Amino acid sequence: MYIINIFFYILMITIIFIIFNKNISPLNMMMNLIMFTLISLMLIYLMTQKSMYCFMIFISMVSGNMVMFLYFTSLINNYYNKSFKSNLKFLITLFMLYLIILMYLYTHKNLINLNYKIYPHISIFKIYTYPLFIITFMLIIYLLITLLFSLKICLMKNMPLRKIKN
Repeated sequence: MYIINIFFYILMITIIFIIFNKNISPLNMMMNLIMFTLISLMLIYLMTQKSMYCFMIFISMVSGNMVMFLYFTSLINNYYNKSFKSNLKFLITLFMLYLIILMYLYTHKNLINLNYKIYPHISIFKIYTYPLFIITFMLIIYLLITLLFSLKICLMKNMPLRKIKN
């Protein structure tokens, strides 16, 4: 139960980092989304003890991010992030805030006692049973086809799809 509270605090810090981040590049936002997804999936696994559901969500999120990454890299020119050093102070402050929250949690273990109950009649796992697994399977195939077509379009010209004016 205690580790679930720690993951909730890590999730809150991740959300704060996403909100206050000054660098809004597609690559940075996708990395934030993957980090947020990983932490959320760890929480789901700790609460439900079902790893297959977490694995399927992770695979679908990473494949969706790959499609979006291919789309953005085909439309933008080469961009190098030079503002990482300016964000270093913010990252250090965020990390120190995280350490303070963890120390507070270690000293007050019984402060937050969350009760998690998974109701068997309300389950997301029903999307893998007979009537609904066809829709899930079709969405997975659609995502794969979209990824392959984006890759094919990007590899046809070996340059960004957007014309850059000089």
